[in-house]
Amino acid sequence: MNLNCTAKQLGKVLSLLLIYSLSADAKDLVWGFNAHRYINIHAVDYLPEEMSFFNSHRAFLETNSTYPDSPADPNPGYFHYFDIDFYPEFFNGTFPHDIDDLIAIYGLSTVIDNGTVPWIVEEWTDSLSALMAAGDWDNVWQIAADLGHYVADSHEPLHLTLNFNGGVTGNFGIHSRYETQLIGRHLAEISLPGDTSIVWENIIDSTFGYIELLYPYVDLIIAADDLAVAVDPDYGNTYYDLLWTELDSITTDAVQRGIIDLASFWRTAWVNAGKPLPPGVSVNWEDNSQPNGFRLYDSYPNPFNPLTTISYSIPKASNVSLIIYDLIGQEVARLVDNKKPAGQHRVTWDATDIASGVYLYRLQVSPPTAGFVQTKKMVLLK
Repeated sequence: MNLNCTAKQLGKVLSLLLIYSLSADAKDLVWGFNAHRYINIHAVDYLPEEMSFFNSHRAFLETNSTYPDSPADPNPGYFHYFDIDFYPEFFNGTFPHDIDDLIAIYGLSTVIDNGTVPWIVEEWTDSLSALMAAGDWDNVWQIAADLGHYVADSHEPLHLTLNFNGGVTGNFGIHSRYETQLIGRHLAEISLPGDTSIVWENIIDSTFGYIELLYPYVDLIIAADDLAVAVDPDYGNTYYDLLWTELDSITTDAVQRGIIDLASFWRTAWVNAGKPLPPGVSVNWEDNSQPNGFRLYDSYPNPFNPLTTISYSIPKASNVSLIIYDLIGQEVARLVDNKKPAGQHRVTWDATDIASGVYLYRLQVSPPTAGFVQTKKMVLLK
């Protein structure tokens, strides 16, 4: 899209430019720098063995993760955000995932004004796949790095709201305080996920799937800012210590999801391209894109509050149940109970209304006589 910025978009771009105009040391703190690099470089580790050729481009993917935030990048600011709360359809379950359908309702300028990052993730994934299929590996790596940037942006809750910088609620400057200062202070404390990448069945639906999970974090960020500023209105160390105490789990979850989801987009692009190999790379691995056995993966995050994701793989279409139990064997939640195709799957459990404690999650594939059963443990901390 090659249109001029609207007033609201310009305001968001100016806010970003204000952040990026800080000193060189401060620049190293923003989500657009250290966290983008962190997500890109670690996503490489969550690719399957047959994509190990990404390892030789690890440094490039890390360094170029910030290119879309640089003055050299020609793409507009509305590529980086999406104002969910502008659209009532998002909350009543009628939001169209197809951007053409959304434009038909609101018009192109309104859609642009409220950001397009979900569809940019889709477009960049499709472009990456096309470049791989065409053997244009010289351009693959820059698009892969750019895709990492937009995936990370779409995992930052404040990039998903009209209340981008706290103007709606009076929390002015929260974008910089959360994304720049807080992340910069604590990025090294964020643990890596214990999950694996998957092949997305539908790119745009999967994108909106994680956005729906991350959007509720906006209110938690605003509430934490209110709490911390009431104790330390000068935004000193006490303020940031309180902010991290309140937001460490959701921030860890957002970054971990960003890593796994980016690896999944890279993997999906490669599979959709027909699994081509770069020049000089030989086939020295076993093709295991389809699982060769049943497996239940560790949930992440674990411990968690209130959301955790459970992944599993099945080598053939099967009747699957995934059930949460308490320690005395009572069923707490039934997450899956139907037939699933062969492949890797994942589901998120929202334990908002569940008490803290230790829970068991059991994957069962029927029929039991020729099936599979595995149980793992997770901890809900509130």
